Order: sequence, then structure tokens, then C-alpha cells
Amino acid sequence: MRVRCDYCGNYIEDTDKNCPHCGAPNDRMQRSGTKVPKTIEELKAFCAAHHLPLEQMRFFLGEDYRGPRAFGVYKDGEGNFVVYKNKSDGSRAIRYRGTDEAYAVNELYQKMKSEISSQRARQEKGGGTQGKGKGSSRKLVAILLAVYLGINIIPKLVRRFTPEPPPTGYYTYEDTYYYNQHDDWYYYDTDFGSWTPTEAPATLGDNYAQYFESSNYSGSEAPADFSESAYYVEPDYDEDWDDDDWDWGSSDSWDSGSTDWDSDW
Repeated sequence: MRVRCDYCGNYIEDTDKNCPHCGAPNDRMQRSGTKVPKTIEELKAFCAAHHLPLEQMRFFLGEDYRGPRAFGVYKDGEGNFVVYKNKSDGSRAIRYRGTDEAYAVNELYQKMKSEISSQRARQEKGGGTQGKGKGSSRKLVAILLAVYLGINIIPKLVRRFTPEPPPTGYYTYEDTYYYNQHDDWYYYDTDFGSWTPTEAPATLGDNYAQYFESSNYSGSEAPADFSESAYYVEPDYDEDWDDDDWDWGSSDSWDSGSTDWDSDW
């Protein structure tokens, strides 16, 4: 999150110990603690502390990995942080590209949480399925079929008819500045000098990726910072799992083949 320096008035990150513009101390400095990692290095340390088998999970931190079946985040040569997924056919889907490292790291962090939950659920179902005789065999087949449909077919159908919401951030469309937050749109009203709720033009809503400018104000040409408007909602980066929920005992127990590698995310 960006805050205004009390001494020079420039915007700085709340994790900065000193203002990079004037050198004054940042009295509102926030330290990560046990919350969500905000940098790639913090995410690496977090994963190491919880014994997450990144190679088996197919998560690549700080690396532009080009092989199939992979999730990752890295900083490119232009200073942008890129969150990506390489599908099973080797094609790449970009989840995010921008200058906001905390946002990029949080996107991958949330995906890790989702994958861990799915792995645990699959292992619990597999471990509790036992039976004898033809009746038990039929039940086992029915359970496996239901699990297959739940993992592979139904999510694809849901994704087809429920597209991903636009990334939070600034957009430019027909010389008008827009901001998207939680799938709600706002535009900058130059007559009143403020952000105003609106319905996104159909072209913008259907093709938002073409008009995306930046996730943060410092990288945007927008005339005003949306975070200072009355509509801004602070991103929720807080950890809502118990610390032990992240721990993973053995890399041998991770099955990356069960991940849906054909979806965009």
C-alpha cells in the first residue's frame, strides 16, 4: 500500500523505512510479520519455512520458466512483475504484468493456497476410500467418477460461463480514465475532478486487457489517485489460515498431475 510522506508529500510504499525522495523516516512503516509476503524474496523464505516442495508443486519464484505445467512470478527487463501460468501444451497465460510487486506476489500466493487446499482434499478422499465386493467396487467407481467430474469437467464449465474479473487498477478508454475494483468500475469525471461509479462501456468490459494501464498510481497517467477517493477499499492481504495449514510434510505426496493445467489460471 502506498502512503504519503509526512515531510515532502510524495507517495511512498508503506514498507519503506525511509522516504526515497527526501530521506525522512516513514512513521507509518508496516512490517510483513506473519502476513502475506510482499516481495518475491519474502515468498521464497515463506515457502522454505513451511517446507513447500516448489519443484513438485511446479511453482517457480523469480524465474521465467518456459517449460509446460508451471506457475511463476519474476521481474522482467522493463521492471514489470509478471505472474504467469504455462499450460500443459506449453502455451502461456499472463495473470498479471505491472510494477506492483506486492500485488503480483499476492496473486501467486493465493494460487498456492488454492493448490494446497485441493491437494489436501484429494488426498483425504483417496485415503478414506476402501471397500470389498461388487457393491464396494461400484461405490468406488461412482466416487472416482464424481471426483473426476468435480475436478476436471465442472470447473471448466464454470470458468467458461464465469470469466475472470478484470485486474484491479487503472484503464484508459477513448481518452477517459477508468478504475476497476472488485469488478466495479469508476471513471474520472474531469468536470468535477473526482472518481465516479459507472457502468463500463461494452468494449472496455469485454476487452479490458487491451486498455489496462497500471495497478498503481505511480505507474499510471491517471489525473488523480483512486486510493484517495471515497470509493477505495484497502486490499485484504491478511493471512486467514493457521500457520500450520501451510506446512507440507513430504514432497513425494504432491501430485502435480491433478492440477487443471488447461485453464488460464
